[in-house]
Amino acid sequence: MSENNGVPHTVPAIATALRQRAAQAAAVQSEFAKKVGEINQHWLERIQRDSTEVWQLLFKFGGTPAVGEKIKLCEQWIEGAMKNAADDASYALDSARALGELEMRFFSPAGAAETEPSKDAAVSRSA
Repeated sequence: MSENNGVPHTVPAIATALRQRAAQAAAVQSEFAKKVGEINQHWLERIQRDSTEVWQLLFKFGGTPAVGEKIKLCEQWIEGAMKNAADDASYALDSARALGELEMRFFSPAGAAETEPSKDAAVSRSA
């Protein structure tokens, strides 16, 4: 290893590589934080919708004297709750996959961080 003024020639290359990796890590971290924010917003909106639906059900239930109508209201609510549970499970899996892909960008080479493998994989799966 040759030196120039006491500084090995590899130091600038190492410094450049470290700067590139730090920039990549900051970009990935920013994307990750943005996605987590979107996910949190989704669940907060979901909680608000569910709360509103339950209050509406309670008001309808309390204002309905017929037992048959109360049963029908409960059946409708259960049907909606089951659909919502399936949608929630699907969203949770999609969110976990998206966060996992973002996390894996921390470990990819510096130039590969800008590509989105999920789009390429989706195209190859649909073909």
